[in-house]
Amino acid sequence: MLMTDSDHKKITNFVDLVGHIRSLPFMAEFQKNNLFNIIYSRPNLPKPDEESLRSFILDIRKLYMESEATSFIKMFPIFMKYVSPDEKKELQKCQSDYDENLKISFPAGIPVKESKTIKNILDDWFYGKYFHEDEKKKNTISQLGKAEDFYKWILIDNIGGFVFDFAFGLENLAKKLLSRVN
Repeated sequence: MLMTDSDHKKITNFVDLVGHIRSLPFMAEFQKNNLFNIIYSRPNLPKPDEESLRSFILDIRKLYMESEATSFIKMFPIFMKYVSPDEKKELQKCQSDYDENLKISFPAGIPVKESKTIKNILDDWFYGKYFHEDEKKKNTISQLGKAEDFYKWILIDNIGGFVFDFAFGLENLAKKLLSRVN
């Protein structure tokens, strides 16, 4: 199938976004340090720069949040139009794995009073801390107390690990698709 200009632009924007995120200072810190050292800094070490984390989150949201043009939810169908049959199977597995990962659940009490999925936790942070859009999610974050670091660890582990791992995989596929049309 011949790629439309609109899809070409969307795929190019996706590749550019992943490249930009890869170059952020937080990604370098995430890749070189143990995740626990990032969240639970040792007494003599400074805690990681919250602005660096915030910048990372503001960009990574463009891959995760369904309202964003470059979100996985919106990009999967675009990629599906242009992949080979073998790539289609791989892409379907990637989408399935992504969806399943979001459903992984943490039991009540660790660190909140109700069971939470990875999607719930990411949404709590995105909408309750970083974008301040949802009162219930703001309350969830503000009531964490000493458990906030653990809850933040779950956030960073999942956006820096699983969300970005999917982005790396899809970036390679996107580059292949773009090279076929150039």
